[in-house]
Amino acid sequence: MQRFRLRQTIKCIARIALIWLCVQSSAHAVEQIPLYTYYDEPPFALDQPANLTTKLANWLSDRSAGRYQFVPTQLPRKRLDLVIEHQAQWQGVVAWANPVFFHDPLQLKYLWSKPYMQDVNLVVSHRSKPVEFKNAASLYGLRVGAVIGRQLEDFESDIAQGKITREDANSVLSNLKKLNLHRIDATFISASSLGSYRQQITDLDHWLYIAPTPRGLVERHFFLAPNQATLLDFLNDAAVALPKDPQWKALFKDLRDSGSPAHLN
Repeated sequence: MQRFRLRQTIKCIARIALIWLCVQSSAHAVEQIPLYTYYDEPPFALDQPANLTTKLANWLSDRSAGRYQFVPTQLPRKRLDLVIEHQAQWQGVVAWANPVFFHDPLQLKYLWSKPYMQDVNLVVSHRSKPVEFKNAASLYGLRVGAVIGRQLEDFESDIAQGKITREDANSVLSNLKKLNLHRIDATFISASSLGSYRQQITDLDHWLYIAPTPRGLVERHFFLAPNQATLLDFLNDAAVALPKDPQWKALFKDLRDSGSPAHLN
């Protein structure tokens, strides 16, 4: 009888130990976080070699020391809009974003991190018909290339009034090709993407004109659903650390050098 009770006690202890191990394993399980990019162009699109989104996901995962596993995820802008507008507690983090791009300039709809990257949105045209951009009026009467699903919030009123004609394409690359064929008069490109397009379009230097006055400066942030305050704390710390990280400082410098407007004009 005593042996039976001993065996039962040992089994009970073993079960408790197994349950404890399972609980501990669950408590320390890595939380997978989709890291969304809606950009289909370099340097952010996942199909681009050495893209920044994959590098960022790996850097954030390493920085979390096993707490989070950030998974780079490509999501078209229209599909992303459906997710964040119709799912109150959507999961994941959107990278490379700006509050103005998502109709949240006061940062009230979503949780926004501190900015971690400075970019410039350039106004480009053909050298044979250069556009000297100063403000929206500079585009009156012109065909302006845009990407399907993306907002031109600073020109929406003028587009609605017919002062500016918006011509949509599937990508920035498509707009550059249309510009070279004179099917549009101007379009927009991020300075961070310019170096990659110079590699893809070998004669870009010969015909692209970049207005000295950009459309605007762009601070890039993370944003996430309002119920993710703990994750936001982590991302805010990361947003402060990232621009100081030697690897990222070098990457951003390379992007600035290759995307300098003065390099082309």
